[in-house]
Amino acid sequence: MEAIAVGDLRNLETAPTKVLALSRDTTAIELLLHQIRQRYTRQQLYTTTSVATFFEAAHPQVNKGDAVRYLAEACLGLRPENVMAVGDNWNDLEMLQYAGIGVAMGDAPDEVKAVSDWVAPTVEADGVAAAIDRFLA
Repeated sequence: MEAIAVGDLRNLETAPTKVLALSRDTTAIELLLHQIRQRYTRQQLYTTTSVATFFEAAHPQVNKGDAVRYLAEACLGLRPENVMAVGDNWNDLEMLQYAGIGVAMGDAPDEVKAVSDWVAPTVEADGVAAAIDRFLA
């Protein structure tokens, strides 16, 4: 995919839904995340990473937890205890906390594993299949 320079984001004709910065330098991503979090509160801007080389910023009400809550409750009439969510990175925290059964993949960061109800094997070891077998089969 070819990158398209858009200039100053404050001058866009249409407000972006998400800003994604990519760098092979994971230290630069960590520094950017830290600096942005020093400048903006969680109520002003949602910031996360889905992989170590991505910095992501979005509206403060945009996260996987709120999306799963909406789908479960408003669309399907489910309660959190009827929901299982599986995630492997920082952008999955809210979703794992919302779900009645939050499953972290074995290769997730330790802090993501800590908020989960169960830690599955890694992605490569078919962790999602193991979670489905354990909780839904």
